[in-house]
Amino acid sequence: MESKPRLREGWTSLILLAAMISSVAWSISSAEWTEGLDILPWVALGGLAAGFLLAKSVFPSPVAHSFSLVYGLAWIAYLSGNFLPAQFSWRERLIELGLRINAWLYAALHGGTSRDNLIFVLIMAATCWLIGYLAAWHTFRTLRIWWAVIPSGVVILWNLYYAPPRLRTYLIAYLLFALLSVVRSNLSLHEREWQRARINYDSYIAFDFLRAGIVFSVLVIALAWTAPSAATHERLLAFWSRFEEPWGEVQEHWQRLFSALKYHGRGYADPFGRALALGGPVQRGKATVMDVRASEGRYWRAVVYDKYTGTGWINTDQEVVLLEPNEPLPVPKLELRQEITQTITNFLPGRALLFAASQPLRVDLPAKAVLSYTPFPLKEGGYLPQARAAHTSMLYSRYPLGQGESYNVLSSISVADEESLRAAGDDYPDWVRERYLQLPPILPRRVRGLAEEITRGYHNAYDKAAAIESYLRKIPYNESIEAPPEGRDGVDYFLFDLREGYCDYYASAMAVLARAVGIPARVAAGYARGERDPRTGVYRVREDDAHAWVEVYFPRYGWVEFEPTAAEPPIERPQPRSEEEEAETDEREPLSEEGRGLAPDEELPEEEGLYPPPAMGGRRWRAVGWGSGIALALAGVSLAVLYLLVEGGLRGLSLAERAYERMCRYARWLGLERRPHQTPHEYATVLAEALPEGRGPVWRIAELYVEERFGHREVDGREAEEAWRRLRPALWRRWLRRGLRPVLTRLKSDHDGPAR
Repeated sequence: MESKPRLREGWTSLILLAAMISSVAWSISSAEWTEGLDILPWVALGGLAAGFLLAKSVFPSPVAHSFSLVYGLAWIAYLSGNFLPAQFSWRERLIELGLRINAWLYAALHGGTSRDNLIFVLIMAATCWLIGYLAAWHTFRTLRIWWAVIPSGVVILWNLYYAPPRLRTYLIAYLLFALLSVVRSNLSLHEREWQRARINYDSYIAFDFLRAGIVFSVLVIALAWTAPSAATHERLLAFWSRFEEPWGEVQEHWQRLFSALKYHGRGYADPFGRALALGGPVQRGKATVMDVRASEGRYWRAVVYDKYTGTGWINTDQEVVLLEPNEPLPVPKLELRQEITQTITNFLPGRALLFAASQPLRVDLPAKAVLSYTPFPLKEGGYLPQARAAHTSMLYSRYPLGQGESYNVLSSISVADEESLRAAGDDYPDWVRERYLQLPPILPRRVRGLAEEITRGYHNAYDKAAAIESYLRKIPYNESIEAPPEGRDGVDYFLFDLREGYCDYYASAMAVLARAVGIPARVAAGYARGERDPRTGVYRVREDDAHAWVEVYFPRYGWVEFEPTAAEPPIERPQPRSEEEEAETDEREPLSEEGRGLAPDEELPEEEGLYPPPAMGGRRWRAVGWGSGIALALAGVSLAVLYLLVEGGLRGLSLAERAYERMCRYARWLGLERRPHQTPHEYATVLAEALPEGRGPVWRIAELYVEERFGHREVDGREAEEAWRRLRPALWRRWLRRGLRPVLTRLKSDHDGPAR
C-alpha cells in the first residue's frame, strides 16, 4: 500500500503558519479601515501557498522570487478587480487600476492628498502576500523561522496600535501560533540532526513538543499581558521620544495619502501637517495636549493653508529659516493689532511643532520657521528697498520637546472692530491677490453661484464674509460623515450633498466661497482655546480641541479670524475705540531686518504648475503607461533577470555561436553543465541522452558550431536559429518539470520516517 506523502518539516508547520498569517490578515480586515479588506485572508493564504510550492522546488532564489512577484500581482489584481464596476471588462479593470495608482502616486510625489481607499486595499494586499510568502519560504527553504515570524509580527502590531482595543484577541492568537511555529521548526531541525546521527527517537515526539509548547506559550502570553506597561518607564519614554519627530512626519504623509480611512483615534500625533485632506470620520480623544497661559487668544495656530486642490488644502511655503531664541521676525506694520505673550507647556514628549495665537513674532526656543517673503511696506506708502516681510505659516522647535517643557511665544492678534473692517476696502496687494484668490479650474459652477447668492446685497468684504460665515453655521455638525467619493470636489460635496460635516469642511467651504467672490481667504488649523481654569487662568487644551477655522485678509489690518463651524461659539468683535483711546494706543513700529541674517533677495516661491488639473479624456490613456507601468515594472524585473541570464554576453557572437551558448546555459539549469574535458560532440551526446525529444536540434547546433568554430567554414546561421527554436520548448518543458517535480517527490521521499 502506498504511503501517504510526508513533509520533512511536518504538516503541522504548514497548518500553524496558515493560522499565524490568517490572524494577521483578519486583524487588518476586522479593523474596518475601509471596505474591501475581506480579500486579505485569501491573499495571505495565496502567498503562503506560493511560498510553500516555490520553497520545495529547485528553482534558484532569484527565479523563485520572480515567480512569486508575478503570481502575487496576478492574484491581487484578480481579487481587487472585483471591486470595480461589473460592466468593465478585465482589460478595462486593469486600465482603471493603473489610472488610480497613477493618480495616487502623483499625489504622493507632489504633496497632494488622496481619498482613494482602493490603493490602501492594494497596499495591504501586497503586504499580506509578502508576509505569507516569506513565512513559507523561510520555514521550508532557508529554515530561518524568525524571518518567518518577525515581518508578520511587525504588521499585526502596527495594525493593532491604531485599531480598536477589541481586536487584541487577534494578537493573542498570533502570538500563540507564532510561538508554536518556532517550537515546531526547532524540533524539525533537531530531527534532521538525529536522523543524520542515526539516533532513535519516538515518532510521536512532535505531538509531545507541541503540547508542551502550548502550555509554555500560554504562560508566556499571560505573563506578558499582565506585566506592567513598558511605556511607563521614563528611560524608555526618553528613548522613544527620539523617534517621535521622524515618525510624526511618516504619519503626516500617511494621513494625507489615505485621508478617507476610518481612523480610530489611537496613537495620537499632531494632526497638522503641510496638507489638510477632506476625509472621512474623525475620532479624537480626551488626552491633554498642552496648557496655555495667556491674557487673550481664541485659537492656538499650528499651520495655515493657502492652496485649495479640490480634495483638500496644502501649504506651499518653501522657505525654511533658522531662528535663534527670541530672534524677531520682520513682520509688516498693521493697524488695530495687539501683542500678547503665551506660555505653552507641552504634554506630548517628542513633539516639535510649536503653537501660537495668530501671527507669531518671536519664540524663546531655537526654532525653524516655514514662511514666505513679500515686499516690506512703508507707512507713507511704497516698499522698503531690498527688504522683505516674513509671513510665517509654521513654527518648529529645532529639538523635540519633553513632557512638561514650556516655551514662550509673542504673537500679534487682531483687535479690529466691525466698522473698521467694513471700511477697509479691497485694495489688496498683488501678492495677496495672486496667492489667496486661487481656486482650481474644475471647481463646480454651482459653488461660485452659491457664493454670489449668499453675498448678494452686500457691498463690502467684511459683510460678505460675515454672510458666508452665518450661512455655514446653519449646517449641522457631524464628525461621523463619510469621505467624498473619488473625483468629487470636497467643498461641493459638503455644500450640496452631505449638508453636514466637521470643522475642516466648514473652514474649507468658507475660504472657497470667499475666494469665489473676490475675498482673499485661507484655512488655519491648530487648537481651539480649550477649557480655562478660573483659579490659574490657564487654558487646558485636549486632543478633541483640534480645530480648523478661516482667516480673511483686510487691507491695513492683515489676517482676521472667522468661525464658520456650527459647533463653536461665534466670534465677538471688539467695540470701536474712542478718539481718546486711539491717541493713548502705543503703535508698534515695524521690526528692522538688520542683524537677522535673512536673505533680502530671496524670491517668493513659484506656485504655478504644482498641481495641474486631473487628467481627463485622452490624458487618461497616456496615464496608463505611467500608472500601470509601476506594477508592470515589478514583473519586468523578473523578466529582465531571466533575459540577462539567457542573453547576457551574446552580443558579437555569430548565430551558430549564440545557439550553442544558449543551449549550454539552459542545460546548466537542468543540472547538465558542460565539463571542461568534454568536446562539443561529447557534450551533445550527453544532452541528447538526457533530452530525447530534442536529440535532432541538439546535434545540429553542435555540428554547426564545430564546423564554424574549428573548421573555419561559413555556415548558415538561419539554420542554427531554426534548430534553437525547435530545441527551446523542449528545454523549457524539461526545466519546469524538474522545478516542480520535487514538490511531490520530496513529500514522498520522507516516508521512510525517523531512524530506529
